[in-house]
Amino acid sequence: MQPYEAEMLARGQQLLAAGQTRAAEAVFLEALRYEPNLPHIHQALAYLRLPGPDYPFWLAFLHDQLQPKLYVEIGVEAGDSLLLAQPPTRAIGIDPAPVGDPCARCPAPTQLYSMTSAAFLAAPPPESGLVETGFDLAFIDGDHSFASVLGDFIALERFAAPGAVLLLHDMIPITEAAAAPDRETAFYTGDGWKIIPCLRALRPDVRIYTIPTAPTGLTLVTGLDPQSRVLAERRDVILAAYRDLPARRALEDPRGLLAVGVNEPAAVFAWLRAGQKDENA
Repeated sequence: MQPYEAEMLARGQQLLAAGQTRAAEAVFLEALRYEPNLPHIHQALAYLRLPGPDYPFWLAFLHDQLQPKLYVEIGVEAGDSLLLAQPPTRAIGIDPAPVGDPCARCPAPTQLYSMTSAAFLAAPPPESGLVETGFDLAFIDGDHSFASVLGDFIALERFAAPGAVLLLHDMIPITEAAAAPDRETAFYTGDGWKIIPCLRALRPDVRIYTIPTAPTGLTLVTGLDPQSRVLAERRDVILAAYRDLPARRALEDPRGLLAVGVNEPAAVFAWLRAGQKDENA
């Protein structure tokens, strides 16, 4: 950590310890205005703005509540989130460059495919079982660009089982620099968050709930329709239309633009139950 970042981080943490949240946020923002590429400052700002249970808690919570038969994860890396799947769930991990052996620690029976999500979803290997059964829970956490997130969503939805839940990571921008289409910071969410206003505009049939959980939000999508072709048929137009949507819009109105709810288990549980009742009606 460079000296300037360490100094500003320590100053902000001292203010937080004294209960001066706004002053601490001002210190972190001042540091990022001076130098946008300060990953520890970004991380501290994220946890300041998004208090409460973090996203690993929510992944474990959703596995426990939903008990999925088949779980699909795009973007495995070392497998820290993949290992949250518990038997009897079967898990599929997809990553063109996994770190080490992600399956080694997984308690659930897990298949790892070292390939791009586009290649896998274009023709899922028969032994994966995805075509036969569909997924009950899926987590998109691969390439953070809007184009890739949109492509993964379109391709995955075709294999959604009835009542399936699809999760999207990195949906709440922390700063404009970290949410730019082109990566210039170590702490990076990308512009994948654009899929939320896209879905709200073009797919009013799906339900969306974004949990303001550190470090960068987690979005739940239900009401999936494997037969829908709206996004696929308009993909080029969508990418052009949302290309210049600035992250500033999401920073100014996250609740309005990104369907942000509250970071509380009771609220998320109630939202999931309401969706199940709608699907069974």
